[in-house]
Amino acid sequence: MALSSLLLSLAARALTFLFFLLVIAFLGYCLYIKYIHMKYDHIPGPPRDSFFFGHSPTMLKAMKNDGIIHDKFLEWAEKYGPVYRINMFHYVSLCTYCPEATKEILMSPKYLKQKSVYKKLFNLFGQRFLGDGLITARDHERWYKQRRIMDPAFSSLLPLGWTWTS
Repeated sequence: MALSSLLLSLAARALTFLFFLLVIAFLGYCLYIKYIHMKYDHIPGPPRDSFFFGHSPTMLKAMKNDGIIHDKFLEWAEKYGPVYRINMFHYVSLCTYCPEATKEILMSPKYLKQKSVYKKLFNLFGQRFLGDGLITARDHERWYKQRRIMDPAFSSLLPLGWTWTS
């Protein structure tokens, strides 16, 4: 009898300790989400549907009604400008439809390219998709070298001795 009450009291203490650990972890996650929100709230964007889920409910509702999610992105772009933010859980995505901003982001070495996103561009459905080209190059030096190789193909200037023929 004494042994079972001792085990029961130890189990109760362990469960109480685990409960408090879960509460602390939950509060830590809430503070992290609040930090992420504060970090990116200066960028315009639609109001979040939920503190935890962000814009996920809106996107799920649009997809459930057989809508095209890109129409929602276009609607937000028209309302909030060419660069806006969307939140998904604790992730923030910046969306842009401005060609100048897209060019700056893709061509500048000061904007880091997220490895997980670029890895998904290499393989789609388990098959090689875009390969290692100008779009998927994460290393700026490698991208610059590939770009320099491709530049003459898009130049209006012809190499010496070449002429246009009709």
